[in-house]
Amino acid sequence: MKASGKPQVLLLGNPNCGKTTLFNELTGTHQHVGNYPGVTVEAKVGEMRTPLGPVELIDLPGVYRLGDGSPEEQLVLEQLCRDDIQAIVSVVDSTNLERHLYLTVQLWHFHLPVILVLNMMDEAEAHGLSFRIAELEQLLGVRVVATAAPRRRGIAELRETIGRTVFEPEGVSIMKKPSYGEAVDKAVTVIAETLKASKLDHGRLPLSFSAVRVFEGNPRMEGFFREQGEEGERFLEIAGDSRDAICQEFDVLPSTLLADKRYGIIHGLIREVQEGTDIDGHKATLMADKVLTHRVFGFPVFLLMMMFVFYVSFTVGDPLVGMVEDACGVFGGWVSGLLAGSEFWNSLIVDGIIAGVGGVLSFVPTILILFAFLSLLESTGYMARAAFLMDRFMHRMGLHGGSFIPMLLGFGCNVPAVMATRTIESRTDRLATIFVLPFMSCAARLPVFVLFISALIPNAWQAVTMWSLYVFGVLVAVLCARLLKSSIFKGGNEIFIIELPPYRLPSMKSFLLNLRDKASGYVRKAGTFILLGSVVLWFLNTYPKEEQAAPSVEAAAAVVIPAGEEPVAIEDANEAALKAGEFSQSYAARVGRFFEPVTKYAGFDWQANSAMIGAFAAKEMLVAQFGVLFAVDGDEDLQEDDTLQQAIAAQYSIPQGLSILVFALLGLPCMATVAVIRKETGSWGFAAAQFTISTALAFCFSVIIYQSALLFGM
Repeated sequence: MKASGKPQVLLLGNPNCGKTTLFNELTGTHQHVGNYPGVTVEAKVGEMRTPLGPVELIDLPGVYRLGDGSPEEQLVLEQLCRDDIQAIVSVVDSTNLERHLYLTVQLWHFHLPVILVLNMMDEAEAHGLSFRIAELEQLLGVRVVATAAPRRRGIAELRETIGRTVFEPEGVSIMKKPSYGEAVDKAVTVIAETLKASKLDHGRLPLSFSAVRVFEGNPRMEGFFREQGEEGERFLEIAGDSRDAICQEFDVLPSTLLADKRYGIIHGLIREVQEGTDIDGHKATLMADKVLTHRVFGFPVFLLMMMFVFYVSFTVGDPLVGMVEDACGVFGGWVSGLLAGSEFWNSLIVDGIIAGVGGVLSFVPTILILFAFLSLLESTGYMARAAFLMDRFMHRMGLHGGSFIPMLLGFGCNVPAVMATRTIESRTDRLATIFVLPFMSCAARLPVFVLFISALIPNAWQAVTMWSLYVFGVLVAVLCARLLKSSIFKGGNEIFIIELPPYRLPSMKSFLLNLRDKASGYVRKAGTFILLGSVVLWFLNTYPKEEQAAPSVEAAAAVVIPAGEEPVAIEDANEAALKAGEFSQSYAARVGRFFEPVTKYAGFDWQANSAMIGAFAAKEMLVAQFGVLFAVDGDEDLQEDDTLQQAIAAQYSIPQGLSILVFALLGLPCMATVAVIRKETGSWGFAAAQFTISTALAFCFSVIIYQSALLFGM
């Protein structure tokens, strides 16, 4: 991480302590917020304005302790050991100090000013809790600020406190060293003094922290010293004698004893500074969890809840989608009239850009409704319960229970989902999870699903079809994971531990900002990447234009006069035949027809083939390609004012639509996903294998579904 010249301040805390919300309020950014662990998977940097000057605030992933057992813990340690860090902001959930202060009491090792933030104070007060802040400051040797981040309570005071700490460091106190009892303190001191006298390299870690880790018997730390030869072995022997003496005296492992001592310190602090207990709040949470996390009823409740979400998304969203489509059609007609004198620009802008981008933008209402529900489920804390519910099932399938959190993120985007697998400590579990994550239905697939389901599936079955696609993706993912874990990626199977947060109503501001960010991100993508892609697709669908003779009147009439219908003007028929002839020679048509001998078994025509190829860049490009295709292909069965959904309904049957949907769900991971898989695994071979196998598997399922649907007469 490059230094900016501004004072550097770390923001750290347990998962789900409101740290990212606080970061957003302090810096004015809009990082994703969720009421479950694992939302932040890497350091986020933002500039914060204080009354004394700008400060660079670094939001670290949530961790429960200082250690090196996970990538998040390693990242936090690396940042704490930087020479340019000037202060630490430790964020704790004030309704659960006993759990959250464990991380804070370890920060004394780094000899930096610590600002303790008692976040979620509004909830603590609502549950009858209060704190003697001045006494807490004196006992810990830190500055304490009470906040309620979503309501901006305490934000100004925190800004000022951070500014004074880094710009006026004179007189700022350093966190006090806690006492773990005479015997433990003596043993740790002996190890620290021996290490100091030995001149052994202990890396960038503070001497005291290195001594504590050796006292706890940390394997990595011991291995680090063992690699330094005989002197390292002698040091470890002395440290081992100190540990053995503690074990004999207390009849417990040093690591367990030290954890007990820390919790003892925390209990003493709470007794001194906290008034009241949150009995009623815990009772309400337990009552809700009896139903929502029940081993029998919990899972059906989850499935029914998701079914309801999809039903409302379609019921409310479909009319809005039609309105946006009509608006795009009117706008396209108006632009076409302005450009009537230029065939090239008319075709490029109307048939290419407006048809492609408009086809993607028309599904914004449905996507926003779906994301509103998912954001609500995240913010209330229900998604953490869903992960808990899935743990047993995930273990049966060979996956780590923590794999469900990346899978949940995969419903938004596969890229951050792959990055979120850093929370999984076992490499085999992590690789298995990464391999199957692209099977999760990301937001980019939603326009494809909505387009084909709205066009081909009866209204009564639309929500069920959407729900089934999501469930099918999850089932394929876990079954593939089971196969991988029983063959290539054996091992792992660690215990899944997750903190179930209290149920919370999200702040309206955070909720609306989250929706705004998702909508603006989708629109930006449509206005940049999808727009550029639409221009490329228009070119591929329009060129090359070969010179050809005008078709005869009879040929034109044969093209445009189906049996039982009134003939159209010969000039119109002539123009349609010319346009269809030109389009059949385009690059897109040639590529689509090249694959058609194979893909016909899955019900794909050459138009679907050409659209699938464009979907590798981004899944929304599939909709854009269909928009461009049906805008320029001159199909005589389509009227000029037909919407894209009507065009799809005229072109494809239900078996074909289901086959295309399954292929879009499982196959052709987008290039951004392929790139992040390569980055996270360090292997192009792994990324290529995932892409190839998932695409082949998707095609096999498409063939099975298409042929089965035909067999049953759909």
